[in-house]
Amino acid sequence: MSLLIENITIVTHEAEFENRWLLIEGERISSVGHMPDVPKADKIIDGGDNYLLPGAFEIHIHGADGVDAMDADENFIEKISNHLPSTGTTSFLATTMTGTFENISASLENLADYQYSGGAEMLGIHQEGPFISKEHPGAQDPKFILPPDADEIRRLQALSNRQIRILTYAPEEDPDFEFLGTLRDLDILPSAGHTGATYQQLKDATGHGLRHITHLYNGMRGLHHREPGVVGYSFLGDSYVEIIADGIHSNPEMVRLAYDNITSSRIIMITDAMRAQGLPDGEYDLGGQNVYVNGNEARLESGVLAGSVLTMEQAVKNMFEFTDCGWTDIVRMTSYNALKSLDMLDSRGLIEPGHPANLVIYDEDQSLTTTIVKGEVYYEK
Repeated sequence: MSLLIENITIVTHEAEFENRWLLIEGERISSVGHMPDVPKADKIIDGGDNYLLPGAFEIHIHGADGVDAMDADENFIEKISNHLPSTGTTSFLATTMTGTFENISASLENLADYQYSGGAEMLGIHQEGPFISKEHPGAQDPKFILPPDADEIRRLQALSNRQIRILTYAPEEDPDFEFLGTLRDLDILPSAGHTGATYQQLKDATGHGLRHITHLYNGMRGLHHREPGVVGYSFLGDSYVEIIADGIHSNPEMVRLAYDNITSSRIIMITDAMRAQGLPDGEYDLGGQNVYVNGNEARLESGVLAGSVLTMEQAVKNMFEFTDCGWTDIVRMTSYNALKSLDMLDSRGLIEPGHPANLVIYDEDQSLTTTIVKGEVYYEK
């Protein structure tokens, strides 16, 4: 079946192209052209002069709609995949967290057999912990935190069917870079997070392959005028940097500070959402710990933030409100940068013939109106 989207502004990571049409045949983009010379198609969507973007690729999301990657439940992928298109996300990395090796292993084995059956695509796994700093655990349970173990990550990557794409760890716990070298050998992107690393320790790790920072400002050594720390490194280095633009994990002024210094060329917007995304306020579970959701906040009983209930659509709205970004910046921060960091741009993420038709349409008020995954409409406002 063919699907034509007409009367649309196509937005890429480089530019906006007004008065365009896009033709989808089957699961892939077939051709793109100028209005009003449109081809015939089985179905037509009038874009209404709105904005057509690549769908968001969420590289750090634990759960949504009542499920969590750590549940080791075969229903996890189906449920989260069916939910995420309504939030503007067309692909994701299922994100695990610190726990017993038994629980982490069960989660990875459950995710290893993933086969696409509809909705947002799972493109791999982001393993957060357990090789992190006990000084910066955040909502990760400190009793399960361990020093980096090269043999153990080899075992876990094998269990996952080599689906672990990113691993968040504390670089200061790996002074000889043995663990970092193992991650690179296993084609796992190392990410510094839940870490007390100094600026110099991160610079040294960069020389051995560190290229990513997990949720800026949260779970890390902060910025100090005598020790730039992880935040200073994020501003001054060349790593890709995740940010949770909910106004809670990072207040609006700090989001603006990050955007102005890091720029959209290196920021990756994430939600870090847990199972309560899309559900009412109440009591939920995260890694065996009780989480209390009230409004836009999810916290442990201690008051520590425990993931979020942020959606990508709301993150997009917030980024426009907090900064002076434009639509091309949004494409970089929600899709292009994440795919580039994982060397996936050759097969997806671009609005050009041959790439999967994973697309979203936003109106001029930054509200999501349509989500298409592999050529199929999964959400319409």
